[in-house]
Amino acid sequence: MTEEGKYIYSIIQENKDLGFGPIGITNREVNLIHYQDIAAVVSNTPVINFDRLDKTELTKYVAIHQKVNEEIMKDYDIAPLAFGIIAPSSDEVSRILEKAYLQFKMALRKITGKAEFAVQVWWNPKRVLEELASNDPKIQELKQEISSKGGILGMPIKLRLGRLVHQKIEARKQEYIKDIHTTLNAMACDATFNKLIDEDMVANFSFLMEKIKEPELDKKMQELGKKYEGKLRFRYIGPMAAYSFSNINLGLGNFEIIDEARKLLGLGEEAAFDEIKKAYYALSHQYHPDKYGGEPATAEKMKKIIEAYRTLENYCQSCDELIGENKIQKYSLKREDVENSLIIK
Repeated sequence: MTEEGKYIYSIIQENKDLGFGPIGITNREVNLIHYQDIAAVVSNTPVINFDRLDKTELTKYVAIHQKVNEEIMKDYDIAPLAFGIIAPSSDEVSRILEKAYLQFKMALRKITGKAEFAVQVWWNPKRVLEELASNDPKIQELKQEISSKGGILGMPIKLRLGRLVHQKIEARKQEYIKDIHTTLNAMACDATFNKLIDEDMVANFSFLMEKIKEPELDKKMQELGKKYEGKLRFRYIGPMAAYSFSNINLGLGNFEIIDEARKLLGLGEEAAFDEIKKAYYALSHQYHPDKYGGEPATAEKMKKIIEAYRTLENYCQSCDELIGENKIQKYSLKREDVENSLIIK
């Protein structure tokens, strides 16, 4: 008999029992498993070792995973899970929901009313090189020197020219990236830089935006297309589930992520919300990237500080929701109190 498990597609906020039809992997029924006010979107599935599948078969399963989430997105804000998560039983799904409850709540709050839009940009390096050769005085000067000296005498100049051309092309690429990112990021709630998928790709962004801003995004994309006509080629995909902005770490429980955030902000085991904000603002001022010229290490530190603050903010909100109060005087950050506060006994 083939071993079966529960394939998990995403998390939604819902406390009713619902079915979505036989749209899951291997045409299984998709339904919900609940914990408190959230639910996992699941279907029964044979236990599959996705790592052993060939590319064609793997692509087929990934497409089903995405299509299920697209279907659920028609009626819900969803926190999508990474492809390939299979729990051994319904009880294990419930345990996952309990263990990562705060993370799921944080993800759902972050993406409410929003969707991910991917923006990809390509260029023609040969065309850029031709433009630089025609318009850049320094490049033209070095080319004339090479022509006049020729042979071995011209080799050092050729090396200088090669380095200069590389620097100019890279600078042009960074100008494009900065302009496109600045233009689109003004509409976004969050953004990521994704891996480039081929050598002629200049940028591969993901933006988290309010769904109602799609017409505005479409307009901006048309404006960028006209601005860079003949130089850049654009494609944007969306709206889609916020895969790039729903980073659920199933290896960490509620206490672990809160304790990590507490330590990063330098807080004790009990704190008022005003103390949390004060610690956040102090560290934000200390590590703001503008003070360090956008240094990557500082930008990464700042990102972690923001995430820590959001984690504790969401924890406080969850406590308020469960006890029916607003901004209580002190929030306990001790293990036993964190775990109890997120579980309705």
